[in-house]
Amino acid sequence: MLSMDLYSAIEENLKQKRQTILFLNRRGYSTFIMCRNCGYTVQCKNCNISMTYHSYEKKLKCHYCGYEEKVVTICPECHSDKIRYFGTGTQKLEQEINKQFPNAKTIRMDIDTVTKKNSHEEILNRFKTENIDILIGTQMVVKGHHFPNVTLVGVIAADSSLNIDDYRANERTFQILTQVARKSW
Repeated sequence: MLSMDLYSAIEENLKQKRQTILFLNRRGYSTFIMCRNCGYTVQCKNCNISMTYHSYEKKLKCHYCGYEEKVVTICPECHSDKIRYFGTGTQKLEQEINKQFPNAKTIRMDIDTVTKKNSHEEILNRFKTENIDILIGTQMVVKGHHFPNVTLVGVIAADSSLNIDDYRANERTFQILTQVARKSW
């Protein structure tokens, strides 16, 4: 998930007691669930888009309409148990960072962690005042915040937004990357 250069930079930042922001514009744990036997992909019954696996809630969620369902363990098409989880979201990134940097203090900010009133500000204040080493988040971490101790910003899967079926995908990707890069100036 992390390049060797990013891993080394995070390691150096931790040694220097500097903060890091890791940006991944995908929430959840895995971005799609597929049967390895027949190729069936779990899709939302309302939107026909791939359901996202959320490990903390142990649910599949549609990020468009909000539909939720239980985790699929047996393929409804071929009845195989070869269901696998693919793709990476912020929950999976958080788990990986905690595994690779067990002494680092991390905090995650995405729509799943800011559901309570004022939780957005609380997370940002904790990151700023409690010497949290790594902030992991989606697009909301790049909007209008300045953290003087942030000297490293890592973008995970930066090219994934280029493959969206939208003629403005290149411009939007550039805009987001520019916003993210400004966080370490």
